[in-house]
Amino acid sequence: MKIPRLTKSIFLDQFIYMQLVGVLIGLAFPHFLVWYGFATEQVLTTEFYILTQVAGQVVGLISFLMISLVIRPHLKTLSNKMQDIAININSKDFLDYSEKCNENMCAMEVVSNDEIGISASAYNELLNALMSAHETEQVFNKFSKIMSESLEVQTLSEETVDLLIGATRIEAAAIYLFKNGEIELTSTRGITDADKLTKHPSVMDAVNKGRAQKINLPKHVQLDGVLTHFTPSEVFIEPIDFKGTHLGVMVAATGALMADEKTRVILQLFSRSMGLALNNALIHSKFQRLAAYDSLTNVYNRRFGMARLKEDFARSTREQSSLSVIMVDIDHFKNINDTYGHLVGDKAIVIIASILKNISRDGDVVVRYGGEEFLMILPGASSADAAKVAERIRHQVKDTIFKEDNQQIVMTISVGVCGYPEIQVTDEVELIDKADQALYHAKQSGRNRVVEFARLKNIA
Repeated sequence: MKIPRLTKSIFLDQFIYMQLVGVLIGLAFPHFLVWYGFATEQVLTTEFYILTQVAGQVVGLISFLMISLVIRPHLKTLSNKMQDIAININSKDFLDYSEKCNENMCAMEVVSNDEIGISASAYNELLNALMSAHETEQVFNKFSKIMSESLEVQTLSEETVDLLIGATRIEAAAIYLFKNGEIELTSTRGITDADKLTKHPSVMDAVNKGRAQKINLPKHVQLDGVLTHFTPSEVFIEPIDFKGTHLGVMVAATGALMADEKTRVILQLFSRSMGLALNNALIHSKFQRLAAYDSLTNVYNRRFGMARLKEDFARSTREQSSLSVIMVDIDHFKNINDTYGHLVGDKAIVIIASILKNISRDGDVVVRYGGEEFLMILPGASSADAAKVAERIRHQVKDTIFKEDNQQIVMTISVGVCGYPEIQVTDEVELIDKADQALYHAKQSGRNRVVEFARLKNIA
């Protein structure tokens, strides 16, 4: 039965109804005494009616006060806490509020199993759900920022793995991508010998078929003994797809704590959303490569090479370290084009580029500087070191057999070398200019030779 409301305050309604009950009790009590055996002339009097009314009102007031003291504090605490949540959500300040709540300052103490206790339990569940949803939202926002700002495959993969481990119960993870028909590791954290997982049948099945896998491991058992620095309890394998194309796979493992719903949701969201971000990063990487490489020789083009030389020269001047450049020009290249055609000339250029790349050291840069002219940048190499490299290149070019229609084409090159700080120059352009002068001298003095600018200066 629902009692009619009298005002907009439940506690005021309660007070009014209790006073009315007190009035009814005051009116009924004298008649109850008559029925019980008291003399009518003693109890059915005005004075006694007034007395019972006062007593009824006092009983009603005491009852109201007791209910207010027992129930109202719990309801007030609950309302205040819910109001705090509402204010912080509306003011977009829930992050600070949730951090305080992690210190158990916001939960309601459940002191009974009645409606008050049920309300407190429901509030705690609501609070936990809001905090979990807010934390998940924060993770999604960070992940969206990573996807929108990271255009490098390596950076995108590493930041995603770090965020996944930091925000969930995942304790180890790795991302693998298809490259040139093979699956390669792009980022890992906490997985030992992560490269070996590319041979695991579950990983390959997820990659090849786009099929998610979940492996529950018994205690004290490691996946092939190579998975993580700890003993995993669950291993998740999530494929990374983009428009039906399998780009790779995400492998994640939990430790002592099994994955909760939040972990599973974030893991699936990351793997599904990574497809678009990785596809964009791969396209960006491909465009970067197209912008930096010469299409014929697959070495760096002049624009990229000059930018790289500028960086290396600035580093050398700052650290007072050596930096040498080598200018290479194919001798009598016009005769090759005129005699055998431009396609054969292109083959000659490709052969020279291949020799330069094979002889170059780690850290050296090969650049197609002009039509048949190449530039090599050798950080850390003195002029003498660069001259030795140039001589090796010259000998290999001379000894290379280049045949076209059963005709053997003899190729030679002229080379100019200049090194800093042996030769003091103001910038990278002047360094190239000195090497170019040495190259010109090599051509003028008979071709098929290496000339150092330092020696040319001494001769002069």
